[in-house]
Amino acid sequence: MKKPSRASRKGRPPSEMAASHAAIIDAVYALLQEKSVRDLTMEEVAKRAKVGKPTLYKWWPTKATLVLAMLCERMAPNLAMPTVLTAEESLRLRVRRLIDAFNGPFGKIVAGLIAESQSEPAIRQDFFDRLVSPRRTATIADLQRGKNARELRSETEPELLNDAIFGAIYYRLLLRSGPLTGRFGEELVEQVIRGHRLEPGRGRSD
Repeated sequence: MKKPSRASRKGRPPSEMAASHAAIIDAVYALLQEKSVRDLTMEEVAKRAKVGKPTLYKWWPTKATLVLAMLCERMAPNLAMPTVLTAEESLRLRVRRLIDAFNGPFGKIVAGLIAESQSEPAIRQDFFDRLVSPRRTATIADLQRGKNARELRSETEPELLNDAIFGAIYYRLLLRSGPLTGRFGEELVEQVIRGHRLEPGRGRSD
């Protein structure tokens, strides 16, 4: 019988790697219910997940990249959207789901990661690229679709409309200037979009 080559014996089976990955993400999520991003350590994650620190650093070079990976796996799927909606319906649902996520276990984690990223520009860029940008791009596309379908006025700027709404949500999350509630989200969308709706029977340039 031919013996397995040394190269074929290297590494861990994919199923074992997947189990370790899941255990690590579970550990990060659980620990961040108990403490802040700032106070979290890689040693604690390794101990809770029952893996070696080299395994952590092989996949995630810093604590911030590990926390971001957890958010991408655990929070981002909750923000997924149905496709058959008007632009305004889509916007309202996106706002509601983000506020719900921020009022759940992820709010303080996102705020803590943003705080940590102020001294790590690469993490700040990764946070934007992986967690913010895909949803920002999709929302802007929805608003542009609404503009093309004459739901919104011709002078509407989708990027500015998006940033006015979601910027206000992050403002309340980070600075606690007021309660981040579902009612706030509904009123925010109404105030911002009111002047951009194209009422039935009105021309594009009215």
